[in-house]
Amino acid sequence: MAEQRTQPDESPKHPIQVVARRTGLSADVIRAWERRYGAVAPQRSETRRRLYSDADAERLLLLKRVTDSGRRIGDVAHLSLEELEALVEADREAVARAETATVARPARASAREHFDACLAAIRNLDPVGLDAALAHAAVSLNMAVLLEEVLAPLMRHVGDQWRNGPLRVAHEHFATAHLRSFLGSLVVQSNLSEAGPTLVAGTPLGQSHELGALMAGVVAASGGWNVLFLGPNVPVDEIVFTVVEKRAQAVALSLCYPADDSRLITELKKLGQLLPAGTRVVVGGAGHRGYQSALEEIGAVSLESLSELPPELDRLRLSAG
Repeated sequence: MAEQRTQPDESPKHPIQVVARRTGLSADVIRAWERRYGAVAPQRSETRRRLYSDADAERLLLLKRVTDSGRRIGDVAHLSLEELEALVEADREAVARAETATVARPARASAREHFDACLAAIRNLDPVGLDAALAHAAVSLNMAVLLEEVLAPLMRHVGDQWRNGPLRVAHEHFATAHLRSFLGSLVVQSNLSEAGPTLVAGTPLGQSHELGALMAGVVAASGGWNVLFLGPNVPVDEIVFTVVEKRAQAVALSLCYPADDSRLITELKKLGQLLPAGTRVVVGGAGHRGYQSALEEIGAVSLESLSELPPELDRLRLSAG
């Protein structure tokens, strides 16, 4: 026999300050939800103070939970307690599914161990743990395995988990900050060949995710290139200036999000027009396919993975003599 739900007490007895503490909502928000959306209808004391029942408090708590999940109060304020509880449960199950969804973990056991250690530190917002996990991975794995089997899938997974809910913006920013610092140090450590050809790396205007460009810089530096990293959101004029100033043979760009920016198409075409003849442009990143037509127009080489970059750079180096 199904267990019957105990109905909350509907007698008015709680002032708004008590309900605010119970629900985590501010008194101002409670009043606004009451006034604009009819979320609750408290009674009044003899002195005209609002008094809320247990049922009111439970309703407000459920409304807070469903709005925290991304719903608008105007879309849910009219729902019954049972309907709100069903939404809360559905949201909880969705988050649980995302958290337990199969992670694209590395197939190689050694890489998987370091991937898991980094991910655990990110989930726990543990800076010391993440720095230690990254440092351990760097000394335990060769550069190709570190970048392609640990860091690249780690970045994708953190981004997916942030978009789907289990990880918060804080986790994504935390991971990005530490990976940026770590990859930057790898570029510096690997940039030992001042006599080698020069590669300029970064992301063009409107592209703020620079980790892919940093990884390309690490790969190039490890292959004997002198890498000059400009960071994210770099105007085309500044990329061209740097190429001319440093007599660079190649430009490496990472395109992630958005993947349909019409302004970026214009920027890419401008880059092709202004770069010195013979300068090779290599482009990768999750969003680069959205700009394939413009990339083909300027003669850029599109890369599907980091593993394609070393042979492309080797070919360029040989062709340059």
